[in-house]
Amino acid sequence: MSNCFKVYQILDLYSRIYEELLAIPVVKGRKTEKEKFAGADVTTTVEAYVPSTGRGVQGATSHYLGQNFSKMFEITFEHPETKKMEFVHQNSWGITTRTIGILTMIHGDNQGYSLNQFYILLRVFTCIYL
Repeated sequence: MSNCFKVYQILDLYSRIYEELLAIPVVKGRKTEKEKFAGADVTTTVEAYVPSTGRGVQGATSHYLGQNFSKMFEITFEHPETKKMEFVHQNSWGITTRTIGILTMIHGDNQGYSLNQFYILLRVFTCIYL
């Protein structure tokens, strides 16, 4: 399963986003067979701890789909050396608006947010750029 390496690269990226940008510590892991994305060979995740509830929350996922979906939907390519048609290997990555909710749960309270300076600078730049 050498095509799975990208899933772990993205998992590291998610971890860096949460820890370095949002100042939220996370635990990187791999989902069990019952927890993984339906149709995926491998599902990885970053999980954050929410002190106010005492629970963990899934922050982002990265899935190696293998050839499962490409066979189902007949997604192929011509191999450059053999010239034979082969099914593609696919990944699926997801970091969503859930991240904003986690940011709120970790850094927010009834008084508002307490965010690190880099995030605020990034937000101002994004608003001006858009």
